Amino acid sequence: MEFHPQSFLDTLPYLGKGMLGIFLVMGILILAVCLLNAVGGHKGKKP
Repeated sequence: MEFHPQSFLDTLPYLGKGMLGIFLVMGILILAVCLLNAVGGHKGKKP
């Protein structure tokens, strides 16, 4: 197995785009859950 530094540097933009996509999806999911909590609310604990 060989290490080619130029190949690694060539793939960094793809790595950055992938990580950005992951963080965007996580942010959208968090916002959706917060929105659903705000809309649905909760009435307290059930007995």
